Amino acid sequence: MRQANRQRGYVLMDVLMALFLFSVGFATIASLHVAALREARQVLSINQAANLARNQMETWTANGWRENIHSGVCLPGGRIQGQEEMFVWTLEVDWEEENVLLRVTCAVEWPEGGECKLFILESYYDAYEVYSAGEEG
Repeated sequence: MRQANRQRGYVLMDVLMALFLFSVGFATIASLHVAALREARQVLSINQAANLARNQMETWTANGWRENIHSGVCLPGGRIQGQEEMFVWTLEVDWEEENVLLRVTCAVEWPEGGECKLFILESYYDAYEVYSAGEEG
C-alpha cells in the first residue's frame, strides 16, 4: 500500500514538472512572436521608405534633369522636401567632380520606436547627358 501511494506522488510531481516546462516553453514562444512582429514592422517601414525614395527618383528622372534644371524646379545645390504619411523625403541635387557628374540623393526619414530612421538612395548622371539630352542640331 505504501508503495502504491509513493508511485501516485511521483505521477503528480511528473505532471507538475511537465506543466512548468510547458509554461516556460509557451512564454518563450510568445516572446519570440512579439519580437518577430516588431521586426516585421521594421522591415515593412524600410520597404515603404525604399519604395518612396525609388518613386521620387523615378518621378524626377522621368521629367528629365535637363528640364528640371532649366525650369529652375530642381537646381544643383538645391533641396526639395515633401511628406507622405509618416515619411519625410528630401531630394538633393549637386555637382560632383567639377561638374562632370550630377549627384542626386533622396533621403527618407521616419520615426520608429522613439528613434528617427533614415534610408538614402543615391544616383549619378553624366553632365553631358544632362545638358545635351533633347538638344537637336
